[in-house]
Amino acid sequence: MVPSVVDAIDIEADAQLDPAIQFLQATASHALSPRAVCLTGATGFLGAYVLDELLRTTGAAIYCVVRPNDCGATIQRIVGQLHSYDLWKDEFASRIHPVEGDLAQPCFGLSKARFVELAATTDVIYHCAGWLNMAFPYPRLKPSNVIATQEVLRLAGLVQTKPVHFLSSMVVFFSEAHTGDDLLREDDAPRYHPTLKGGYSKSKWVADRLVAGARERGLPACIYRPVRIMGHSLTGAINDLSDVLPLLIKGCILLGKYPGFDIKVTMVPVDFISRAMVHFAGQESSWGHAYHFFHPAPIEWRKLMSIMQSLGYPLQEVGYDQWWRELKQRIQETDDSEGEKSFLATLMLALTAPHFLFFKRPPLDATNTRQGLEGTGIEYPPIDDALISRYVSYWQKTGYLPKLTDQCS
Repeated sequence: MVPSVVDAIDIEADAQLDPAIQFLQATASHALSPRAVCLTGATGFLGAYVLDELLRTTGAAIYCVVRPNDCGATIQRIVGQLHSYDLWKDEFASRIHPVEGDLAQPCFGLSKARFVELAATTDVIYHCAGWLNMAFPYPRLKPSNVIATQEVLRLAGLVQTKPVHFLSSMVVFFSEAHTGDDLLREDDAPRYHPTLKGGYSKSKWVADRLVAGARERGLPACIYRPVRIMGHSLTGAINDLSDVLPLLIKGCILLGKYPGFDIKVTMVPVDFISRAMVHFAGQESSWGHAYHFFHPAPIEWRKLMSIMQSLGYPLQEVGYDQWWRELKQRIQETDDSEGEKSFLATLMLALTAPHFLFFKRPPLDATNTRQGLEGTGIEYPPIDDALISRYVSYWQKTGYLPKLTDQCS
């Protein structure tokens, strides 16, 4: 039998860092209080909040590497993203420096001279860019999630060694490699196992290991592994609703029914992560460690549905098989004049693609995170009626969820 392209991929080989990437230069003298920061992912969700946190709490100039496209000038897209979350302030303008480049290309697609100039100008790198798609295979995600990380590490070693703060994911642990572990500590290395499902998980595992390999060569780097990232804890603001949880919540509302899952749902507000990352970046004692961002008190699925009911959405609990049948029937019977059919089909695809709403997680430790944030005031808000209400209000305001008057009409 001829192996498929996917079968032929050597994931562990991809996790070997280019030998030419070395960290022989002294660490940037302003690494803890940077004069200039290189940020990837500024037009994404978490990246926008990291940009806001850096602009508000440091005096650094921020060099944002953004891929050029036909949607307008790069600076307008960055500003527009901050506006969309109500984060923009006019005084930020002079400190944002767009760098038009493609992270998946050698040297970000920049000339060698421009790449070296960026390396010489910046003191620290935040790598938040990536492509989160649970349905895509590894080869399609590799350029954005793997090659891009290697090029970030290449930049970190040029001219002066620059600390790297890398956004990984807890999914790197979700395979049978860790099912027998008593506890997964933050500095434990995620081991590879073929049961690591989905191209996204594989791409994040490889990128995570590339950064770890760079640390072994002397790079001061932090690896941040969050679980589900949700909207701002005070405003509820979130524009990226591709995660299975918001998809499922909306699907249940459209059907008027929810499956009776016996699971706990975890989530972390985006502002907690952005604040924690910038805090850790400013502490030399943080370098070389990993940090797990997961809520210590997740919410029961049925409690979450009870909150949705208390907010006015009529929802009936049914068995999963019945709910799934009614979902398929609704898709067959619905026209797509208002996009409902397409949405429900997307939900069905999300529920059949590899995802982690129902994954039995190994026990996770967060000692580094807890001790590192002690006394800072950076704390997880409770996942309660107030937080869920903020999310629902924002989703109603943006049109993602039907307003109650629409629901009852």
